[in-house]
Amino acid sequence: MVSILRETQVEKYIMSPPTGSMVVQITPQVAEFILVNTNHKNRPLSLGAVGKYQIEMEKNNWSLTGDSIKFGTDGLLKDGQHRLAACVRSGTPFTTHVVFGLHPETFQHIDIGKKRGASDTLAMMGVPNYKHASTIIRMIISYEVGMSDTPKNGVTNDYIKHKYLEEIDHDLLQEAVNVSKLMWKTTKWQTGVIGAFFYMAVKHGQREQITKFFDEMSKGIGSKPRSPIPFLLQNVNRMRMDRAYHLRAHQYSVMLSRAYANYKAGRSSSKKDITVSLKDKMEAF
Repeated sequence: MVSILRETQVEKYIMSPPTGSMVVQITPQVAEFILVNTNHKNRPLSLGAVGKYQIEMEKNNWSLTGDSIKFGTDGLLKDGQHRLAACVRSGTPFTTHVVFGLHPETFQHIDIGKKRGASDTLAMMGVPNYKHASTIIRMIISYEVGMSDTPKNGVTNDYIKHKYLEEIDHDLLQEAVNVSKLMWKTTKWQTGVIGAFFYMAVKHGQREQITKFFDEMSKGIGSKPRSPIPFLLQNVNRMRMDRAYHLRAHQYSVMLSRAYANYKAGRSSSKKDITVSLKDKMEAF
């Protein structure tokens, strides 16, 4: 007969982890206890996943599999929050494997249920605005190596974490997030492109110039028909409405860099500045 996991046992096994996994029944009360007391640095809860599991539990259609509820040596839940939340919402106990004593870094290599992305990694690290931050960091990585879009095969969660902890200016990143949010409201430009472009310009000692550029861009300011900012905005809006164009980060990045270069040089833009091929590179900061 499968034993029922008690709250006191959860606390005991976290402090002194047993070897291997154990099969136990988790009640809604214990599930809630675990979520309240040990689920402080997990990825954001997906209500869709919880709802799916809840339906299966309510139908008594939940069976024992190799999937386990996992706890780290830091005393925190590492995997299983969606199943536990479904247990609470359904009011139905479920039987599962439970593992204690995992290294805190293990969660980055767990892909059970909803696949973990870089934003999940940053969320579990307590990074503010983790979704925007993740997108901007990916674009910063591309800009730093001369690319105008993120690599097709992406970058690993481990590298995003390393990049954030070891190289990224945290305050400047959050400032870039705020700038990208404001620009999205006024121009509907991609937050990753805007945020990374602002971050890189500031890193290149151009804080005053890029701040003024984006401020004027948010207002569509320009004194002449071919002034870089209004010329860029008008043509991008036209492209968005034309089904012949399919704008991606590459096109946005290249056109933005050309408009910014013209803005700094005090020159007008031309048709070639908004004509982008896949081989084109961004203008240097």
